[in-house]
Amino acid sequence: MLPSELLVSRVWGRRITPIFSPLSEEQVAIADEIIKTFKEYVGRKQGELSSVLDEFEEDLNYRFIRGLRVLLERRCRFESISPLEPAEARRVVFEEANSLGVITNEEKRERVIKKSATILGVSVEDLEKSLWADYEHELVLKEFEEVEPIELLKLYNLSLAQTLLFSATNMEILVRSGYQELFRTIKFYGLMYQAEVHNGNFVINIDGPVSLLKLTERYGTSMAKILPLIVSLEGWQIKASILRRGLEKKPRFYDFIMDKREADKLRTPYTRERERFDSQVEEDFFHRFNALKTGWTLSREPEPLISGSTVMIPDFGFEKEGMKILMEIIGFWTEEYLERKMAKLEKIEQKLILAVDQNLACSTFENIPGNIIYYKKKVPLKPIVEILKKLEQNKIRQEKAKLQIATFQLDKDIVPLKELASKHKVSVKAIKESINVKGYKLVGNTMISERMLIKLGQELENLNIKTRTEAATLFQRKGILEVDQLLEVLGYKVIWSALDPEKVTITKKED
Repeated sequence: MLPSELLVSRVWGRRITPIFSPLSEEQVAIADEIIKTFKEYVGRKQGELSSVLDEFEEDLNYRFIRGLRVLLERRCRFESISPLEPAEARRVVFEEANSLGVITNEEKRERVIKKSATILGVSVEDLEKSLWADYEHELVLKEFEEVEPIELLKLYNLSLAQTLLFSATNMEILVRSGYQELFRTIKFYGLMYQAEVHNGNFVINIDGPVSLLKLTERYGTSMAKILPLIVSLEGWQIKASILRRGLEKKPRFYDFIMDKREADKLRTPYTRERERFDSQVEEDFFHRFNALKTGWTLSREPEPLISGSTVMIPDFGFEKEGMKILMEIIGFWTEEYLERKMAKLEKIEQKLILAVDQNLACSTFENIPGNIIYYKKKVPLKPIVEILKKLEQNKIRQEKAKLQIATFQLDKDIVPLKELASKHKVSVKAIKESINVKGYKLVGNTMISERMLIKLGQELENLNIKTRTEAATLFQRKGILEVDQLLEVLGYKVIWSALDPEKVTITKKED
């Protein structure tokens, strides 16, 4: 993105478009020359670099050169290099100067500098170097991240398009692929959107900063930041309504339309931003739920729900052993946005968990399928856990009914329940509550034959195993992880007489 004053655009009728730099040999040569200048001035002062770049701006197109310059300066690291902390050096000099009154000639200045250098315990030369070392023109260019000239021109063109979007009242995006990442990114930046499906294409409409008067330019910046992702997709089109003010300060709206045909002119590499939450309510719920260790996996922004032309990405998805349920947290933005949200929820047939801000309790949620929970500041965990438990119980009940007609045939001495669960396409818990095979005993989540239990007991005695660690090693070699449960079945007890696991012993129970 570029400062607004560097935007170069063309208007005809109701249309507006950025004036992109051609990727011609001439423009590439200019970009190359500027890049080389930055490389050559690594280790020199910013003021020296600026003087050379100022000459480029005077001789060539000012806004174009300044735009390239701004983009390259963001790839620089400048440092203040001086023997002393500049602010401290200035403080001492100013205090000494005040003691002499107004400095009217060079002789008095030299006296102030010498006295200040003595106070600071440095040479006059070092003091002079330090006084203004943190001022912009005195900073030293320490590092410069190089870029190819053609890539710089593409980045410049992309930045022009982003800058134009600062003044967008809305933006419509059409994509054929990559919509999941796009939805995540839109939510990541806290943008409010509507999404529909038409002829296999996702059409996403985003409200802009001007249409939502309470939002700031930061919202406009966020909307512009999704452009690099959009142009990296295979098929895309954007249409934005741009607000411009003429000489008489009267607002006028223009259409900005751009599609994949412009992709070759724009830089496309996209780096996903660090994941963040749409609200403090969501973040708080996410961390508190995960701390419960319920066995359910909580994911953010799962697969989109599609019903006809309606598209919705819930805030969270709960998943456990094939069970899935989605959750949406409904807070208040604007009445219009809330109405659209409710209309969308009514069209989605899948049942959801809806956590609704208590301030919206007066709204009608009767037509929305799912479990509704009202919250105030924080989403309560207890009703969520109860819903998940009920879902799990219903599933286990259905699976147990299915297993009643199943025949368990075990062909190994040691059979983990997860193998049986996978074979019968049910949960481990349903297997555990249903299985009963003659000649086998259930130990934890493993079925072990009686002959193997006898063999294991004999090995414990023959090897004279006395510690839990030794027993665990024996069991694990045979693929059994339930150490304590197996010891209990074999008639042993564990004596935790020490904190060191190596010193935890086992002994045969008395008959």
